Amino acid sequence: MLLNQIKSNQFVRNLLFLLICLSGIISLQINQIKTNQTQTTNYLQEEQNRQTLLAFQKFFPSLGFDNLKADSIFLHFVQYFGDDPARDETGYSLVPDYFETIVQYDPHFTQAYLTLSTANTMYAGKPQQTITLIQQVLDSISSTTSPDNFSLWNAKGLDELLFIGDNEAAKNSYQMAAKLANLQNSASGKNLADRYLQTANFLATNPDTTEAQIVAWKTILPNLRDQQTRQEVIAKIQDLETKIKSQQTTVLEDRK
Repeated sequence: MLLNQIKSNQFVRNLLFLLICLSGIISLQINQIKTNQTQTTNYLQEEQNRQTLLAFQKFFPSLGFDNLKADSIFLHFVQYFGDDPARDETGYSLVPDYFETIVQYDPHFTQAYLTLSTANTMYAGKPQQTITLIQQVLDSISSTTSPDNFSLWNAKGLDELLFIGDNEAAKNSYQMAAKLANLQNSASGKNLADRYLQTANFLATNPDTTEAQIVAWKTILPNLRDQQTRQEVIAKIQDLETKIKSQQTTVLEDRK
């Protein structure tokens, strides 16, 4: 029993470390490619202008140039996400709109989706929407046309596990990630497949990840500026903490 608990704690620490690393990686990527822009003080007006442009881009025909349109919108997202002073003021509320719009035009834009999924979960606080959009992408592509889509299954599984607490869904995602990583026919692909399969096998034991979920939600809370989203996340954390206390009370009563 003690050995299983130690393994579970180590597994949780590894996942949380990965989550923090992903958050840092996306920030580094954006900082590397964002362009020099004239700083504006009217951040709210800029936010409204971007929202209007996104709404226009969603419905304006691409005239057969879907990939180019997706590339252009992603570059706009990079500029938006990388504008730290503006994001400190208005937050990341447009990240879901960028994500949805790019999915609409290019389901094969795998590297963009890895960035967008992390941004949508970690900065916009929308892991459930991230899972839905990644699933939409995965339903539109195959391992032959997008050989790196195992990484999307991995990202989906991480959110399902750490934010939704759905061990079964996460297990299935990691199993798919392992299967597709094996198709890479390379040593690195084999190593990834083994790692994903180990995670899937561990999740098959249905471990209690409540504490990991609390830490994951608390990790993203400082990034949230939208008050409604903040309150939703705080309520989620409180519910999970109540669950922990209830479990502890039950254990103490059983020992009496």
